Amino acid sequence: MVFGIFKKKDPVCGMKEEKGKGIYFGGNWFCSDNCKDKFEKDKPNKPSCCH
Repeated sequence: MVFGIFKKKDPVCGMKEEKGKGIYFGGNWFCSDNCKDKFEKDKPNKPSCCH
C-alpha cells in the first residue's frame, strides 16, 4: 500500500509514525523520549533567518 508515504518520520532514527504512539514536539514526531531528547541536545542553536 502507498499510505505509508504520508506518515511522518522520526528525525533522529527514521522510524515511521505509528498511530497512537510516539510524541509530537516542536512540529516533529518522535518515536520515544530518547529520540526527542537527542534531537533537542544535538539541535544547533543558530537563530533562524526570521528571528
